Amino acid sequence: MTATLLRDVVASTVDADRPEIALPGGDQWEELWADARDQRAVAAFAQALHEGRVRATDAQAATIVDAHEAAMRACLRLERVALDVTTDLAAAGIETRVLKGPATARLDYDEPAWRSFGDVDLLVRSDDYDATVDRLCARGARRRSAEPRPGFDRRFGKGVCLIRPDGVQVDLHRTLAAGPFGLTIEPDVLFDGTEPLTMGGRTVLALDAERRFLHACFHAVLGDFPPRVTALRDVALLVRRGRVDLDRTRDLARRWRAGVVVASAVATAWSVLSLPRSATVEWAFTYVPSRYERTALAAYLGSGRSYARQMAAAIPAIRGLRPKLSYASALLFAFLVATPSGRAQLRLIRGGLLRDGTLVGTLLGIGFPSVFNSP
Repeated sequence: MTATLLRDVVASTVDADRPEIALPGGDQWEELWADARDQRAVAAFAQALHEGRVRATDAQAATIVDAHEAAMRACLRLERVALDVTTDLAAAGIETRVLKGPATARLDYDEPAWRSFGDVDLLVRSDDYDATVDRLCARGARRRSAEPRPGFDRRFGKGVCLIRPDGVQVDLHRTLAAGPFGLTIEPDVLFDGTEPLTMGGRTVLALDAERRFLHACFHAVLGDFPPRVTALRDVALLVRRGRVDLDRTRDLARRWRAGVVVASAVATAWSVLSLPRSATVEWAFTYVPSRYERTALAAYLGSGRSYARQMAAAIPAIRGLRPKLSYASALLFAFLVATPSGRAQLRLIRGGLLRDGTLVGTLLGIGFPSVFNSP
């Protein structure tokens, strides 16, 4: 019951025609509020309360308001960090785009306070990636995970999570996803569409609406499984408020062999949030993915999803045998050397990189040619 209530509250911030929702009391309220925090939906509850979409007791309202105020204080701190980092990188001649959190909140929501976030996400060009990591690490940041081999992230990775000395997490991106869909994106094309973003009286650059929408779709479908209801809220809000040219977005997604990601995000958002369907979104429910799209998407979904599986599924997206071998050998090195020996083989099997214990055979595509042959 609480899962349904949570979806209803979040959906009410997208669809104004929903009836008022009475929040339950007792244990049901405690469970609902725990789910709301786990789903990062505190800001959505605050918006629903503020706009009269939910009926709450004084104690419930106080709980929501207090948690929301704390979240907004944290967001302001993160925005200051984003400004400091982008300013420092600009001084080094490194171009950035602010992603997700502050960009979505300030450009896509009527009130920035109705969209919270928990870290700083920045996009840099692949050519600037190593220099950016070096500069942030010189300022005291540390990588949360090691690079499989020098140059691997700049060439094949989504990016890296860097932890600053003050504990703030900066997610540095060079593309929008790990795995196959991240590799079919043309990273430099992401920089072709921009929109100014004002924070703290200063202006930085974000992606334009179409690219923000693509990122929202990637985040909703390829991030958590099942998707967080708040990620689906971003997708639905951008579509319903007409802030995205869907034709342009779908053309770009097809160019990147990721049409299934956009269609899945829209169809899932409308289904989970029980939004009224219209011609604007009907295409998403009838989309027919290619064999490549089906195979690639499977790596991100279900109980068998794993980072290793996504990275293995990315091999068909890499053009040329030599780059494929370079990529696969780097993964094998990472899984065998950088993980405890007792878990290495299990991770390789889950990722599809090891069949019958034969690493060389897998690396050459013997017995598992579909990994190396693009569908």
